[in-house]
Amino acid sequence: MRGTPPPPGPRILGASFRLAAQTFVADPQWLIPSIVAPVIFALAAYEMYRGSGPVLVLYAILGAGMMSMWGQTLYGSGWAIGQDRFLGTLEPVLGAPARYLWVVAGRVLWNTLIGLAGGALVFLVIAATYHAPLPLRDPLLFVGLFAFVIATLATVGLLFSALFVLTRYGGFIQNIGEFAFYVATGCMFPVVLLPFWTTPLSLLFPPTWALDALRYVGVPGYRGLSWGLLPDLVGALVLSVAYAAAAALLFERVVRHVLAQGTADEY
Repeated sequence: MRGTPPPPGPRILGASFRLAAQTFVADPQWLIPSIVAPVIFALAAYEMYRGSGPVLVLYAILGAGMMSMWGQTLYGSGWAIGQDRFLGTLEPVLGAPARYLWVVAGRVLWNTLIGLAGGALVFLVIAATYHAPLPLRDPLLFVGLFAFVIATLATVGLLFSALFVLTRYGGFIQNIGEFAFYVATGCMFPVVLLPFWTTPLSLLFPPTWALDALRYVGVPGYRGLSWGLLPDLVGALVLSVAYAAAAALLFERVVRHVLAQGTADEY
């Protein structure tokens, strides 16, 4: 109805979150890449490195856990708009009084929680299999930073979902960029092991900073990016806010175009 105020953001967020959860349960194919596969990879890495000491076992946990977080948090969130295009619901949702950013944020939030659950499952399975305490100096801080890494991934997923509206090759870009992102952000190993010229590129992604901070807290004797833990946290936070703001601006641009043209055919 003309003049009716749009529903509040938290209400839209909650509805989108519930729908994403129901869709996941109805089509649980994501359980394989986000839950089952990372545990299998973690167990394989554990068998390879368990005789090399607890530090390498911890690296195996971090790498496999990040695979789970990537698969659901970033990949799934990047597809948050692609599914509307695929199902033919993009124009109706964009034309609704609710802000589309809240709709996508609800999907991203669900993907974030599933990614966090997958990463936690990897940690618990390997910790139970190891039969010895893992060398965590501050377990509570480690868990908090683990969740912070998920949040930085979510902001990247939010920006990717906005960018993928502007191209019909979003799925193609996701598939070819998946392992490049693993390497560039230090998911599988620290970015300081990469060639020097790649470091500026890696630092463009918030998870690079957050993962380096996580290793400073979780890995004894870790020496990563030279500035240390606190600048890592500040850099990750600033970039995450910048990514979220950029995503919001892109969404507003797309919505204005659809409302003006009456169609999303250009996208």
